[in-house]
Amino acid sequence: MSRLPLLDESKDLEFADALADVEKSRGKASNALRSMGHAPEALKRFAAVGDYARYHSTLTAREREIVIVITGRGYEYAMMHHVPLALQAGISQDEVDAMRRGEVPTTFTGVDAALTQYALEFSTPASVSDATFTELKEFMSPRQITDASFTAAYYVGFALMLAAMDPIPDTPEYVQAGLAWQLKADQP
Repeated sequence: MSRLPLLDESKDLEFADALADVEKSRGKASNALRSMGHAPEALKRFAAVGDYARYHSTLTAREREIVIVITGRGYEYAMMHHVPLALQAGISQDEVDAMRRGEVPTTFTGVDAALTQYALEFSTPASVSDATFTELKEFMSPRQITDASFTAAYYVGFALMLAAMDPIPDTPEYVQAGLAWQLKADQP
């Protein structure tokens, strides 16, 4: 059960406005995002970073989901949404399972391996080693590394919000709608 009551947008116009903004980029707002509605302006701004990370960065769908699965691996709510998206992006279940254990899948090479290690280190207090950063630079441009960093930072923040607020899980139908929305958004 959510630690904060969910707001009713029909009774709170500021929340309704923020929710409308969120829904423009995602189709619907998840219960996790809705739980942040007690601070509508913060919700708008937080969701705008998520919109960039999900739909406008230079990362491929596969690269994006690698970063998200790694940074959200300890949070079932995040995994409920992003494991299906990772599978949809071509990451195997065995690879997802390894990332959820905090490991670089043995099948990953090149950019996938470097990005996974980067996201693992990024989401720890010690942060990213020089060796990992140097390796990622072999595969990604400065812009792509910056996009990977914004994506990881957003999902680390999102994971911490999930842990604190404990939102009501979304329905399987909502998760399926999210898969369809993401597939459409990932098309060139």
